[in-house]
Amino acid sequence: MANQQVVIITGGSRGFGAAAARLIASRGNTVIATMRNPDRDGPAVVEGYEDRIFPMQLDVLDSARAQELVAEVVRRFGRVDALINNAGYGLYGPIEDVNEAELWRQLDTNLLGQWRMIRAVLSHMRAQGRGKIANVSSTAGRMPAAVIGMYCASKHAVEAMSESLRFELANTGVQVCIIEPGMFASDWQTTNLDICETVRTGRSPYQATVDRFLANFQATAATRPGSASVGAAMADIVELEQPLPMRWPVGNDAVHMIPIHRRSSDEEWAYLRRSGALGNWRRPLYEGDPEPPPPPDWRWERDNIVLISGASRGFGAAAARECAARGNTVVAAMRNPGRDAATVVQGFENHIFPVQLDVSDGAAIDRVVQEAIQRFGRLDVLINNAGYGLYGPVEDFSEDEIRRQLDTNFMGQWRLVKAVLPHMRCRRLGKIVNVSSLSGQVPSPLMSFYAASKHAVEAMSEALAEEVAPWNVQVTILEPGMYRSDWQTTNLDVCEAVREGRSDYQAGVERSLEFFRRLAATRPGSDAVAAAMADIVQLQQPLPLRWPIGNDAIAAIQERKALSDAAWERQLLERGWGFTKDERRVPSPAAH
Repeated sequence: MANQQVVIITGGSRGFGAAAARLIASRGNTVIATMRNPDRDGPAVVEGYEDRIFPMQLDVLDSARAQELVAEVVRRFGRVDALINNAGYGLYGPIEDVNEAELWRQLDTNLLGQWRMIRAVLSHMRAQGRGKIANVSSTAGRMPAAVIGMYCASKHAVEAMSESLRFELANTGVQVCIIEPGMFASDWQTTNLDICETVRTGRSPYQATVDRFLANFQATAATRPGSASVGAAMADIVELEQPLPMRWPVGNDAVHMIPIHRRSSDEEWAYLRRSGALGNWRRPLYEGDPEPPPPPDWRWERDNIVLISGASRGFGAAAARECAARGNTVVAAMRNPGRDAATVVQGFENHIFPVQLDVSDGAAIDRVVQEAIQRFGRLDVLINNAGYGLYGPVEDFSEDEIRRQLDTNFMGQWRLVKAVLPHMRCRRLGKIVNVSSLSGQVPSPLMSFYAASKHAVEAMSEALAEEVAPWNVQVTILEPGMYRSDWQTTNLDVCEAVREGRSDYQAGVERSLEFFRRLAATRPGSDAVAAAMADIVQLQQPLPLRWPIGNDAIAAIQERKALSDAAWERQLLERGWGFTKDERRVPSPAAH
Protein backbone atom coordinates (compact mmCIF):
# COMPACT_ATOMS: atom_id res chain seq x y z
CA MET A 1 0.00 0.00 0.00
CA ALA A 2 1.35 3.35 -1.05
CA ASN A 3 -0.04 5.29 1.92
CA GLN A 4 -1.43 4.59 5.39
CA GLN A 5 2.08 3.57 6.44
CA VAL A 6 3.39 3.92 9.98
CA VAL A 7 6.69 5.79 9.72
CA ILE A 8 9.26 6.66 12.38
CA ILE A 9 11.52 9.63 11.58
CA THR A 10 14.41 10.53 13.87
CA GLY A 11 15.58 14.12 14.08
CA GLY A 12 12.06 15.30 13.27
CA SER A 13 12.20 18.69 14.94
CA ARG A 14 13.53 20.75 12.02
CA GLY A 15 15.29 20.62 8.67
CA PHE A 16 15.04 17.45 6.60
CA GLY A 17 13.16 15.52 9.29
CA ALA A 18 10.44 18.12 9.86
CA ALA A 19 9.92 18.66 6.13
CA ALA A 20 9.67 14.90 5.55
CA ALA A 21 7.27 14.40 8.46
CA ARG A 22 4.81 16.93 7.11
CA LEU A 23 5.00 15.73 3.51
CA ILE A 24 4.67 12.05 4.46
CA ALA A 25 1.67 12.91 6.63
CA SER A 26 0.11 14.90 3.79
CA ARG A 27 0.16 11.72 1.70
CA GLY A 28 -2.03 9.88 4.20
CA ASN A 29 0.56 8.22 6.43
CA THR A 30 1.04 8.17 10.19
CA VAL A 31 4.32 9.75 11.26
CA ILE A 32 6.09 9.39 14.58
CA ALA A 33 8.41 12.39 14.57
CA THR A 34 11.07 11.83 17.21
CA MET A 35 12.92 14.76 18.71
CA ARG A 36 14.85 15.57 21.84
CA ASN A 37 12.42 18.31 22.96
CA PRO A 38 8.86 17.69 21.71
CA ASP A 39 7.36 20.36 23.97
CA ARG A 40 9.48 23.01 22.33
CA ASP A 41 9.65 21.77 18.74
CA GLY A 42 6.62 19.55 18.27
CA PRO A 43 3.83 22.11 17.74
CA ALA A 44 5.42 23.68 14.64
CA VAL A 45 5.94 20.27 13.04
CA VAL A 46 2.46 18.95 13.90
CA GLU A 47 0.42 22.03 12.94
CA GLY A 48 -2.30 21.07 10.45
CA TYR A 49 -1.57 17.34 10.83
CA GLU A 50 -2.60 16.77 14.43
CA ASP A 51 -4.23 13.43 13.56
CA ARG A 52 -1.22 12.14 11.56
CA ILE A 53 2.00 13.46 13.14
CA PHE A 54 2.83 12.33 16.66
CA PRO A 55 5.92 13.89 18.23
CA MET A 56 7.75 11.61 20.67
CA GLN A 57 10.80 12.25 22.82
CA LEU A 58 14.02 10.52 21.76
CA ASP A 59 17.72 11.12 22.04
CA VAL A 60 19.37 8.61 19.68
CA LEU A 61 22.23 8.25 22.15
CA ASP A 62 19.81 6.43 24.49
CA SER A 63 19.63 2.77 23.45
CA ALA A 64 17.02 1.80 26.05
CA ARG A 65 14.75 4.66 25.00
CA ALA A 66 15.02 3.60 21.34
CA GLN A 67 13.75 0.14 22.27
CA GLU A 68 10.96 1.61 24.42
CA LEU A 69 9.85 3.99 21.67
CA VAL A 70 9.55 1.28 19.02
CA ALA A 71 7.64 -0.98 21.42
CA GLU A 72 5.29 1.90 22.23
CA VAL A 73 4.68 2.63 18.54
CA VAL A 74 3.91 -1.04 17.84
CA ARG A 75 1.47 -1.19 20.77
CA ARG A 76 -0.25 2.03 19.71
CA PHE A 77 -0.32 1.69 15.93
CA GLY A 78 0.12 -2.07 15.43
CA ARG A 79 3.24 -2.00 13.31
CA VAL A 80 6.23 -0.03 11.95
CA ASP A 81 6.43 0.08 8.16
CA ALA A 82 9.36 2.44 7.67
CA LEU A 83 12.23 3.90 9.66
CA ILE A 84 13.93 7.06 8.39
CA ASN A 85 17.20 7.41 10.29
CA ASN A 86 17.67 11.14 9.90
CA ALA A 87 19.08 12.43 13.22
CA GLY A 88 22.60 13.80 12.88
CA TYR A 89 24.78 16.87 12.80
CA GLY A 90 28.08 18.09 11.40
CA LEU A 91 31.35 18.55 13.33
CA TYR A 92 33.67 21.20 11.92
CA GLY A 93 37.39 21.24 12.58
CA PRO A 94 40.73 19.80 11.37
CA ILE A 95 41.57 16.21 12.29
CA GLU A 96 44.29 17.33 14.68
CA ASP A 97 42.05 19.84 16.46
CA VAL A 98 38.99 17.80 17.44
CA ASN A 99 39.02 16.24 20.89
CA GLU A 100 37.96 12.78 21.99
CA ALA A 101 34.61 13.83 23.46
CA GLU A 102 33.69 15.73 20.28
CA LEU A 103 34.64 12.82 18.06
CA TRP A 104 32.77 10.22 20.11
CA ARG A 105 29.66 12.41 20.14
CA GLN A 106 29.81 12.65 16.34
CA LEU A 107 30.08 8.86 15.96
CA ASP A 108 27.56 8.23 18.73
CA THR A 109 24.92 10.37 17.02
CA ASN A 110 25.49 9.90 13.30
CA LEU A 111 26.46 6.20 13.24
CA LEU A 112 25.53 4.47 16.49
CA GLY A 113 22.28 6.44 16.69
CA GLN A 114 21.20 4.90 13.39
CA TRP A 115 22.28 1.42 14.53
CA ARG A 116 20.32 1.72 17.79
CA MET A 117 17.13 2.45 15.86
CA ILE A 118 17.83 -0.34 13.35
CA ARG A 119 18.30 -2.85 16.13
CA ALA A 120 15.08 -1.63 17.80
CA VAL A 121 12.87 -2.07 14.70
CA LEU A 122 14.50 -4.95 12.88
CA SER A 123 13.11 -7.99 14.69
CA HIS A 124 9.61 -6.49 14.37
CA MET A 125 10.04 -5.85 10.65
CA ARG A 126 11.44 -9.32 10.05
CA ALA A 127 8.52 -10.84 11.96
CA GLN A 128 5.98 -9.00 9.80
CA GLY A 129 7.96 -9.86 6.66
CA ARG A 130 8.28 -6.32 5.35
CA GLY A 131 9.71 -2.93 6.17
CA LYS A 132 11.89 -0.11 4.91
CA ILE A 133 14.98 1.34 6.56
CA ALA A 134 16.32 4.57 5.07
CA ASN A 135 19.64 5.70 6.54
CA VAL A 136 20.54 9.32 5.87
CA SER A 137 24.13 9.73 4.73
CA SER A 138 25.42 12.69 2.68
CA THR A 139 27.64 13.54 -0.24
CA ALA A 140 30.21 13.60 2.59
CA GLY A 141 29.63 9.85 2.86
CA ARG A 142 31.15 9.46 -0.60
CA MET A 143 33.42 12.52 -1.00
CA PRO A 144 35.66 13.43 1.96
CA ALA A 145 36.66 17.04 2.49
CA ALA A 146 39.18 18.82 4.67
CA VAL A 147 37.98 20.48 7.91
CA ILE A 148 34.82 18.36 7.99
CA GLY A 149 36.79 15.12 7.93
CA MET A 150 35.23 13.65 11.06
CA TYR A 151 31.70 14.33 9.81
CA CYS A 152 32.76 12.63 6.57
CA ALA A 153 34.16 9.70 8.58
CA SER A 154 30.84 9.19 10.37
CA LYS A 155 28.89 9.27 7.11
CA HIS A 156 31.35 6.95 5.35
CA ALA A 157 30.76 4.54 8.22
CA VAL A 158 26.98 4.87 7.72
CA GLU A 159 27.43 3.91 4.07
CA ALA A 160 29.42 0.79 4.97
CA MET A 161 27.03 -0.33 7.71
CA SER A 162 24.01 0.21 5.45
CA GLU A 163 25.43 -1.64 2.45
CA SER A 164 26.40 -4.59 4.66
CA LEU A 165 22.95 -4.60 6.27
CA ARG A 166 21.23 -4.60 2.87
CA PHE A 167 23.01 -7.84 1.94
CA GLU A 168 22.21 -9.41 5.32
CA LEU A 169 18.49 -8.64 4.90
CA ALA A 170 18.14 -9.84 1.30
CA ASN A 171 15.04 -12.07 0.94
CA THR A 172 13.52 -10.95 4.27
CA GLY A 173 11.14 -8.33 2.86
CA VAL A 174 13.05 -5.63 4.76
CA GLN A 175 14.67 -3.13 2.40
CA VAL A 176 17.59 -0.80 3.12
CA CYS A 177 18.28 2.44 1.25
CA ILE A 178 20.97 5.09 1.78
CA ILE A 179 19.81 8.70 1.27
CA GLU A 180 22.63 10.98 0.10
CA PRO A 181 21.68 14.68 0.26
CA GLY A 182 24.02 17.22 -1.23
CA MET A 183 24.42 20.71 0.19
CA PHE A 184 21.14 22.27 1.28
CA ALA A 185 20.33 25.26 3.46
CA SER A 186 19.76 23.00 6.46
CA ASP A 187 20.25 24.50 9.89
CA TRP A 188 23.37 22.49 10.80
CA GLN A 189 25.19 23.78 7.71
CA THR A 190 24.34 27.43 8.40
CA THR A 191 23.44 28.35 11.99
CA ASN A 192 23.96 25.15 14.02
CA LEU A 193 27.20 23.73 12.64
CA ASP A 194 29.14 22.29 15.60
CA ILE A 195 32.59 23.90 15.55
CA CYS A 196 35.27 22.13 17.57
CA GLU A 197 36.48 23.89 20.71
CA THR A 198 40.03 24.44 19.48
CA VAL A 199 38.78 26.41 16.48
CA ARG A 200 36.04 28.22 18.44
CA THR A 201 38.59 29.51 20.92
CA GLY A 202 41.10 30.56 18.26
CA ARG A 203 43.81 28.06 19.28
CA SER A 204 44.11 26.05 16.08
CA PRO A 205 47.42 25.94 14.20
CA TYR A 206 45.20 26.01 11.09
CA GLN A 207 43.09 28.96 12.36
CA ALA A 208 43.28 31.48 9.52
CA THR A 209 42.66 28.84 6.89
CA VAL A 210 39.77 27.17 8.68
CA ASP A 211 38.11 30.51 9.43
CA ARG A 212 38.22 31.38 5.73
CA PHE A 213 36.97 27.93 4.77
CA LEU A 214 34.11 28.12 7.29
CA ALA A 215 32.96 31.50 5.99
CA ASN A 216 33.02 30.14 2.43
CA PHE A 217 31.21 26.92 3.44
CA GLN A 218 28.41 28.69 5.30
CA ALA A 219 28.02 31.38 2.63
CA THR A 220 27.65 28.68 -0.01
CA ALA A 221 25.19 26.69 2.14
CA ALA A 222 23.04 29.79 2.60
CA THR A 223 22.57 30.04 -1.19
CA ARG A 224 21.36 26.46 -1.51
CA PRO A 225 17.71 25.33 -1.61
CA GLY A 226 15.86 24.44 1.58
CA SER A 227 14.78 21.01 2.79
CA ALA A 228 11.87 20.33 0.41
CA SER A 229 13.76 18.08 -2.03
CA VAL A 230 15.14 15.86 0.71
CA GLY A 231 11.73 15.67 2.39
CA ALA A 232 10.20 14.68 -0.95
CA ALA A 233 12.80 11.94 -1.44
CA MET A 234 12.03 10.53 1.99
CA ALA A 235 8.29 10.62 1.24
CA ASP A 236 8.88 8.89 -2.11
CA ILE A 237 10.90 6.15 -0.41
CA VAL A 238 7.97 5.47 1.93
CA GLU A 239 5.50 5.40 -0.96
CA LEU A 240 7.51 3.53 -3.60
CA GLU A 241 6.01 0.16 -4.58
CA GLN A 242 9.08 -0.93 -6.55
CA PRO A 243 12.19 -2.31 -4.77
CA LEU A 244 14.29 0.44 -3.22
CA PRO A 245 17.69 1.18 -4.78
CA MET A 246 20.76 0.84 -2.62
CA ARG A 247 21.42 4.60 -2.78
CA TRP A 248 19.21 7.63 -3.37
CA PRO A 249 21.25 10.82 -4.06
CA VAL A 250 19.35 14.09 -3.68
CA GLY A 251 20.33 17.47 -5.09
CA ASN A 252 22.39 18.76 -7.96
CA ASP A 253 25.80 18.22 -6.38
CA ALA A 254 24.95 14.72 -5.10
CA VAL A 255 23.51 13.55 -8.40
CA HIS A 256 26.36 14.94 -10.50
CA MET A 257 29.46 14.96 -8.31
CA ILE A 258 29.22 11.50 -6.76
CA PRO A 259 29.43 9.76 -10.18
CA ILE A 260 32.35 11.98 -11.20
CA HIS A 261 34.17 11.17 -7.98
CA ARG A 262 33.43 7.48 -8.35
CA ARG A 263 34.80 7.34 -11.91
CA SER A 264 37.89 9.44 -11.18
CA SER A 265 41.25 8.40 -9.82
CA ASP A 266 42.49 10.26 -6.77
CA GLU A 267 44.82 12.26 -9.02
CA GLU A 268 42.03 13.16 -11.45
CA TRP A 269 39.74 14.22 -8.61
CA ALA A 270 42.48 16.44 -7.15
CA TYR A 271 42.97 18.08 -10.55
CA LEU A 272 39.24 18.75 -10.96
CA ARG A 273 39.12 20.35 -7.53
CA ARG A 274 42.11 22.59 -8.28
CA SER A 275 40.54 23.64 -11.57
CA GLY A 276 37.41 24.99 -9.89
CA ALA A 277 35.18 22.77 -12.03
CA LEU A 278 33.52 21.35 -8.91
CA GLY A 279 32.68 24.67 -7.30
CA ASN A 280 34.50 27.15 -5.14
CA TRP A 281 34.11 25.51 -1.74
CA ARG A 282 35.47 22.20 -3.06
CA ARG A 283 38.76 23.79 -4.08
CA PRO A 284 41.82 22.66 -2.10
CA LEU A 285 41.96 24.04 1.40
CA TYR A 286 45.11 26.10 0.82
CA GLU A 287 45.14 28.77 -1.85
CA GLY A 288 48.16 29.74 -3.89
CA ASP A 289 50.31 27.40 -5.97
CA PRO A 290 48.02 24.55 -7.05
CA GLU A 291 50.93 22.13 -7.25
CA PRO A 292 52.10 20.11 -4.22
CA PRO A 293 55.02 21.56 -2.25
CA PRO A 294 58.49 20.56 -3.48
CA PRO A 295 60.03 17.49 -1.82
CA PRO A 296 62.01 18.38 1.30
CA ASP A 297 65.77 17.97 1.33
CA TRP A 298 65.57 14.57 2.99
CA ARG A 299 66.64 11.16 1.80
CA TRP A 300 64.28 8.36 2.82
CA GLU A 301 66.42 5.38 1.77
CA ARG A 302 67.44 4.36 5.33
CA ASP A 303 68.03 5.61 8.88
CA ASN A 304 64.41 6.64 9.39
CA ILE A 305 62.71 6.50 12.79
CA VAL A 306 59.48 4.52 12.32
CA LEU A 307 56.69 3.96 14.86
CA ILE A 308 54.49 0.94 14.07
CA SER A 309 51.38 0.12 16.11
CA GLY A 310 50.05 -3.43 16.36
CA ALA A 311 53.58 -4.79 15.91
CA SER A 312 53.24 -7.99 17.92
CA ARG A 313 52.24 -10.22 15.01
CA GLY A 314 50.86 -10.25 11.48
CA PHE A 315 51.41 -7.22 9.26
CA GLY A 316 52.94 -5.12 12.03
CA ALA A 317 55.55 -7.65 13.13
CA ALA A 318 56.55 -8.46 9.56
CA ALA A 319 56.79 -4.74 8.72
CA ALA A 320 58.92 -4.03 11.79
CA ARG A 321 61.42 -6.66 10.74
CA GLU A 322 61.39 -5.60 7.08
CA CYS A 323 61.91 -1.92 7.94
CA ALA A 324 64.73 -2.86 10.31
CA ALA A 325 66.32 -5.06 7.64
CA ARG A 326 66.43 -2.02 5.37
CA GLY A 327 68.39 0.02 7.89
CA ASN A 328 65.64 1.87 9.77
CA THR A 329 65.03 2.17 13.50
CA VAL A 330 61.64 0.81 14.52
CA VAL A 331 59.62 1.59 17.64
CA ALA A 332 57.40 -1.51 17.72
CA ALA A 333 54.27 -0.79 19.79
CA MET A 334 52.36 -3.79 21.15
CA ARG A 335 49.98 -4.52 24.00
CA ASN A 336 52.08 -7.29 25.56
CA PRO A 337 55.82 -6.93 24.86
CA GLY A 338 56.67 -9.46 27.56
CA ARG A 339 54.87 -12.12 25.56
CA ASP A 340 55.47 -11.03 21.96
CA ALA A 341 58.56 -8.83 21.68
CA ALA A 342 61.29 -11.48 21.66
CA THR A 343 60.07 -13.07 18.43
CA VAL A 344 59.71 -9.70 16.68
CA VAL A 345 63.09 -8.35 17.80
CA GLN A 346 65.21 -11.49 17.23
CA GLY A 347 68.13 -10.68 14.94
CA PHE A 348 67.38 -6.94 14.97
CA GLU A 349 68.16 -6.08 18.58
CA ASN A 350 69.88 -2.82 17.56
CA HIS A 351 67.07 -1.73 15.25
CA ILE A 352 63.73 -2.79 16.81
CA PHE A 353 62.68 -1.34 20.16
CA PRO A 354 59.44 -2.77 21.57
CA VAL A 355 57.17 -0.58 23.71
CA GLN A 356 53.93 -1.35 25.50
CA LEU A 357 50.88 0.38 24.01
CA ASP A 358 47.13 -0.06 23.84
CA VAL A 359 45.82 2.33 21.18
CA SER A 360 42.61 2.89 23.14
CA ASP A 361 44.70 4.71 25.81
CA GLY A 362 45.28 8.30 24.71
CA ALA A 363 47.59 9.17 27.61
CA ALA A 364 49.77 6.13 26.89
CA ILE A 365 49.98 7.13 23.21
CA ASP A 366 51.16 10.63 24.11
CA ARG A 367 53.79 9.15 26.43
CA VAL A 368 55.08 6.63 23.87
CA VAL A 369 55.39 9.29 21.15
CA GLN A 370 57.21 11.74 23.41
CA GLU A 371 59.58 9.08 24.73
CA ALA A 372 60.40 7.98 21.17
CA ILE A 373 61.18 11.55 20.14
CA GLN A 374 63.32 12.11 23.24
CA ARG A 375 65.22 8.86 22.72
CA PHE A 376 65.85 9.10 18.97
CA GLY A 377 65.64 12.85 18.42
CA ARG A 378 62.81 12.72 15.92
CA LEU A 379 59.99 10.61 14.47
CA ASP A 380 59.87 10.33 10.69
CA VAL A 381 57.10 7.81 9.96
CA LEU A 382 53.96 6.58 11.71
CA ILE A 383 52.46 3.29 10.50
CA ASN A 384 48.98 3.05 12.02
CA ASN A 385 48.53 -0.70 11.83
CA ALA A 386 46.76 -1.81 15.05
CA GLY A 387 43.32 -3.26 14.42
CA TYR A 388 41.15 -6.35 14.34
CA GLY A 389 38.01 -7.69 12.66
CA LEU A 390 34.56 -8.00 14.24
CA TYR A 391 32.30 -10.63 12.66
CA GLY A 392 28.52 -10.96 12.93
CA PRO A 393 25.17 -9.54 11.74
CA VAL A 394 24.34 -5.87 12.30
CA GLU A 395 21.33 -6.86 14.40
CA ASP A 396 23.37 -9.07 16.76
CA PHE A 397 26.18 -6.77 17.85
CA SER A 398 26.20 -5.31 21.32
CA GLU A 399 27.02 -1.64 21.81
CA ASP A 400 30.21 -2.56 23.67
CA GLU A 401 31.39 -4.67 20.72
CA ILE A 402 30.79 -1.86 18.23
CA ARG A 403 32.43 0.78 20.38
CA ARG A 404 35.49 -1.41 20.90
CA GLN A 405 35.78 -1.94 17.13
CA LEU A 406 35.61 1.80 16.45
CA ASP A 407 37.84 2.60 19.44
CA THR A 408 40.65 0.40 18.11
CA ASN A 409 40.46 0.61 14.34
CA PHE A 410 39.45 4.25 13.93
CA MET A 411 39.91 6.17 17.17
CA GLY A 412 43.23 4.41 17.80
CA GLN A 413 44.59 5.69 14.49
CA TRP A 414 43.28 9.20 15.17
CA ARG A 415 44.90 9.27 18.64
CA LEU A 416 48.30 8.41 17.17
CA VAL A 417 47.89 10.95 14.35
CA LYS A 418 47.01 13.63 16.88
CA ALA A 419 50.05 12.74 18.99
CA VAL A 420 52.66 12.80 16.18
CA LEU A 421 51.41 15.74 14.14
CA PRO A 422 52.72 18.64 16.26
CA HIS A 423 56.25 17.17 15.98
CA MET A 424 55.96 16.46 12.26
CA ARG A 425 54.53 19.90 11.51
CA CYS A 426 57.30 21.55 13.52
CA ARG A 427 59.91 19.66 11.48
CA ARG A 428 57.89 20.17 8.28
CA LEU A 429 58.53 16.54 7.49
CA GLY A 430 56.81 13.23 8.04
CA LYS A 431 54.84 10.31 6.68
CA ILE A 432 51.63 8.87 8.10
CA VAL A 433 50.49 5.46 6.87
CA ASN A 434 46.93 4.61 7.93
CA VAL A 435 46.12 0.93 7.39
CA SER A 436 42.65 0.49 5.96
CA SER A 437 41.53 -2.61 4.06
CA LEU A 438 39.71 -3.83 1.00
CA SER A 439 36.72 -3.45 3.36
CA GLY A 440 37.46 0.28 3.49
CA GLN A 441 36.28 0.39 -0.12
CA VAL A 442 34.06 -2.69 -0.44
CA PRO A 443 31.74 -3.57 2.49
CA SER A 444 30.49 -7.11 2.90
CA PRO A 445 27.81 -8.78 5.00
CA LEU A 446 28.76 -9.91 8.53
CA MET A 447 31.65 -7.44 8.70
CA SER A 448 29.58 -4.27 8.79
CA PHE A 449 31.32 -2.44 11.61
CA TYR A 450 34.78 -3.58 10.58
CA ALA A 451 33.96 -2.06 7.18
CA ALA A 452 32.47 1.00 8.91
CA SER A 453 35.66 1.52 10.93
CA LYS A 454 37.81 1.22 7.80
CA HIS A 455 35.52 3.49 5.76
CA ALA A 456 35.93 6.04 8.55
CA VAL A 457 39.73 5.63 8.33
CA GLU A 458 39.59 6.32 4.59
CA ALA A 459 37.56 9.52 5.02
CA MET A 460 39.68 10.80 7.92
CA SER A 461 42.89 10.08 6.04
CA GLU A 462 41.79 11.81 2.84
CA ALA A 463 40.80 14.94 4.77
CA LEU A 464 44.01 14.78 6.80
CA ALA A 465 46.21 14.52 3.71
CA GLU A 466 44.93 17.87 2.49
CA GLU A 467 45.10 19.55 5.89
CA VAL A 468 48.77 18.70 6.54
CA ALA A 469 50.20 18.96 3.00
CA PRO A 470 51.62 22.49 3.51
CA TRP A 471 53.85 21.11 6.29
CA ASN A 472 55.32 18.45 3.97
CA VAL A 473 53.57 15.76 5.99
CA GLN A 474 52.39 13.03 3.63
CA VAL A 475 49.47 10.68 4.24
CA THR A 476 48.75 7.43 2.46
CA ILE A 477 46.01 4.84 2.97
CA LEU A 478 47.17 1.22 2.79
CA GLU A 479 44.43 -1.13 1.54
CA PRO A 480 45.37 -4.82 1.98
CA GLY A 481 43.11 -7.51 0.63
CA MET A 482 42.75 -10.92 2.29
CA TYR A 483 45.94 -12.36 3.74
CA ARG A 484 46.67 -15.19 6.13
CA SER A 485 46.86 -12.78 9.04
CA ASP A 486 45.96 -14.03 12.49
CA TRP A 487 42.83 -11.92 12.92
CA GLN A 488 41.36 -13.43 9.75
CA THR A 489 42.01 -16.99 10.88
CA THR A 490 42.56 -17.73 14.58
CA ASN A 491 41.82 -14.36 16.23
CA LEU A 492 38.78 -13.12 14.31
CA ASP A 493 36.45 -11.57 16.92
CA VAL A 494 33.01 -13.18 16.49
CA CYS A 495 30.17 -11.38 18.25
CA GLU A 496 28.86 -12.90 21.47
CA ALA A 497 25.36 -13.65 20.14
CA VAL A 498 26.87 -15.91 17.46
CA ARG A 499 29.43 -17.48 19.79
CA GLU A 500 26.63 -18.45 22.17
CA GLY A 501 24.33 -19.73 19.39
CA ARG A 502 21.65 -17.07 20.04
CA SER A 503 21.58 -15.44 16.61
CA ASP A 504 18.52 -15.61 14.36
CA TYR A 505 21.12 -15.77 11.59
CA GLN A 506 23.09 -18.61 13.22
CA ALA A 507 23.11 -21.17 10.40
CA GLY A 508 24.05 -18.63 7.77
CA VAL A 509 26.73 -17.04 9.92
CA GLU A 510 28.33 -20.39 10.69
CA ARG A 511 28.38 -21.31 7.00
CA SER A 512 29.87 -17.94 6.04
CA LEU A 513 32.39 -17.97 8.88
CA GLU A 514 33.67 -21.41 7.93
CA PHE A 515 34.08 -20.29 4.30
CA PHE A 516 35.81 -17.03 5.36
CA ARG A 517 38.34 -18.80 7.57
CA ARG A 518 38.96 -21.55 5.03
CA LEU A 519 39.60 -18.97 2.31
CA ALA A 520 41.86 -16.85 4.55
CA ALA A 521 43.98 -19.93 5.30
CA THR A 522 44.73 -20.28 1.57
CA ARG A 523 45.91 -16.70 1.15
CA PRO A 524 49.55 -15.54 1.23
CA GLY A 525 51.19 -14.48 4.49
CA SER A 526 52.14 -10.97 5.56
CA ASP A 527 55.28 -10.46 3.45
CA ALA A 528 53.66 -8.40 0.68
CA VAL A 529 52.01 -6.01 3.12
CA ALA A 530 55.22 -5.68 5.14
CA ALA A 531 57.17 -4.95 1.96
CA ALA A 532 54.65 -2.29 0.95
CA MET A 533 54.96 -0.61 4.35
CA ALA A 534 58.75 -0.61 4.06
CA ASP A 535 58.51 0.71 0.49
CA ILE A 536 56.34 3.60 1.70
CA VAL A 537 58.96 4.47 4.32
CA GLN A 538 61.71 4.50 1.69
CA LEU A 539 59.89 6.11 -1.23
CA GLN A 540 61.50 9.40 -2.24
CA GLN A 541 58.69 10.40 -4.59
CA PRO A 542 55.43 11.88 -3.19
CA LEU A 543 53.16 9.20 -1.75
CA PRO A 544 49.91 8.35 -3.51
CA LEU A 545 46.76 8.86 -1.47
CA ARG A 546 45.90 5.13 -1.66
CA TRP A 547 48.07 2.05 -1.89
CA PRO A 548 46.05 -1.18 -2.52
CA ILE A 549 47.86 -4.45 -1.82
CA GLY A 550 47.00 -7.89 -3.16
CA ASN A 551 45.35 -9.24 -6.29
CA ASP A 552 41.92 -9.38 -4.65
CA ALA A 553 42.05 -5.81 -3.35
CA ILE A 554 43.16 -4.37 -6.67
CA ALA A 555 40.59 -6.34 -8.68
CA ALA A 556 37.65 -5.89 -6.29
CA ILE A 557 38.18 -2.13 -5.83
CA GLN A 558 38.37 -1.62 -9.58
CA GLU A 559 35.33 -3.82 -10.15
CA ARG A 560 33.28 -2.02 -7.49
CA LYS A 561 34.07 1.38 -9.01
CA ALA A 562 33.15 0.15 -12.49
CA LEU A 563 29.76 -1.38 -11.62
CA SER A 564 26.52 0.29 -10.64
CA ASP A 565 25.07 -0.54 -7.24
CA ALA A 566 22.40 -2.67 -8.91
CA ALA A 567 24.89 -4.65 -11.00
CA TRP A 568 27.22 -5.11 -8.04
CA GLU A 569 24.42 -6.29 -5.77
CA ARG A 570 23.06 -8.71 -8.35
CA GLN A 571 26.51 -10.17 -8.99
CA LEU A 572 27.34 -10.63 -5.30
CA LEU A 573 23.99 -12.18 -4.43
CA GLU A 574 24.57 -14.67 -7.25
CA ARG A 575 27.95 -15.48 -5.67
CA GLY A 576 26.28 -16.33 -2.39
CA TRP A 577 26.63 -13.17 -0.33
CA GLY A 578 23.94 -12.89 2.34
CA PHE A 579 21.72 -15.73 3.55
CA THR A 580 19.15 -18.10 2.17
CA LYS A 581 15.66 -18.09 3.69
CA ASP A 582 16.44 -21.36 5.47
CA GLU A 583 19.47 -19.86 7.21
CA ARG A 584 17.46 -17.40 9.33
CA ARG A 585 15.00 -17.80 12.16
CA VAL A 586 11.98 -15.53 11.76
CA PRO A 587 10.91 -13.90 15.04
CA SER A 588 7.40 -14.67 16.24
CA PRO A 589 5.00 -11.73 15.66
CA ALA A 590 3.45 -12.46 19.06
CA ALA A 591 6.75 -11.51 20.69
CA HIS A 592 6.48 -8.00 19.28
